[in-house]
Amino acid sequence: MEEIEYGAKSGVLHLQSLQPADFGVLMDYIRKESVTDINWNGTALWIDDLYKGRYKSGIILSDEYLQRFSAKLSNVVSRQFNKYSPILEAETAELRISVIHQEVANTGTVLSIRKIPREIRMVRESMIEDGYCSNQIEKFLSACIRAKMNVIISGLPGVGKTELLKYLGGYIEENERVITLEDNLELHFPTLYPHKDCVEFKVNEIFSYQAAIKASLRLLPAWLVVSEIRSSEVRYLLEAISTGTHCMSTIHAECVEMIPNRLKNMAADSNRDWEEEAFRHIDVGVYIRKEIKEQGEITRHIAQVCFYERKDEKNVMTMIVDNGYVVSDTIPESKRKKFELYNVEVPQLEREVFYG
Repeated sequence: MEEIEYGAKSGVLHLQSLQPADFGVLMDYIRKESVTDINWNGTALWIDDLYKGRYKSGIILSDEYLQRFSAKLSNVVSRQFNKYSPILEAETAELRISVIHQEVANTGTVLSIRKIPREIRMVRESMIEDGYCSNQIEKFLSACIRAKMNVIISGLPGVGKTELLKYLGGYIEENERVITLEDNLELHFPTLYPHKDCVEFKVNEIFSYQAAIKASLRLLPAWLVVSEIRSSEVRYLLEAISTGTHCMSTIHAECVEMIPNRLKNMAADSNRDWEEEAFRHIDVGVYIRKEIKEQGEITRHIAQVCFYERKDEKNVMTMIVDNGYVVSDTIPESKRKKFELYNVEVPQLEREVFYG
């Protein structure tokens, strides 16, 4: 197994049976710390960069390169790749690789490489300095985690939901058992927080989310951290939360108002009001927005934060942050009690006004 350093802070990339030469012209992008995704659509190579945004590279991947790379990958994972088995997937310690055969991709063979760094990209000081969030928003969210509130982070693909999830995990107390559940290992909690009590579950066809959540509850978890809520597993997650287990997760949604309804639709069970269950058991919703400036530079920031609660038999949402600014200094009484229950100082919020 060869080890390759690919960035000042990124440490070591374990390629297992794959060698640098197998990646060929793509290796420079893999080594570049700011690159998050590498995608060949059959005719062009597109790169996602944290700072440059999404751009088309001038590199052309030949049929010979794609055949050689997919053959090597097929051997590594011991799976066939042909028109009868047109999807080939593999993982290294820090890469998730997918290849789609040209028999089903009319534009030609498709190659996707996503980098999954085993590090925390976010640092409190740079978050504030770069405008990702204000000092009081960061303090507010950290207080919510220390008060053991259930948090769902939303946003479109590529906005950095998982990165914020990893960052907030640092505020979980060391003696609180964390169980992570994911189908692709992206969180790396045991590596990021080796001093914490953490169990890492990988979900697959045999070990479903339902089975993983059920198994987790037998291990006395304080927290279930689910990399992303995608489907009906939300039912089992909300039921687990109802037992007193705390939760953090991410979801695809375009604003915090949509999170409960998205959970309801994913549950796909008309015998129970799952939107009501979401308001009852999820405490905090967060929405991350990505914007592209005229120069092509990408910026990300926490655009919305809200509280959810059931009050007087109604679903109530209290917006705390909107458009990146604190818009309310009112913390609902039910959440104030939760801060007090866990001896966390109730955050003092000051409204921020945007004049520009």
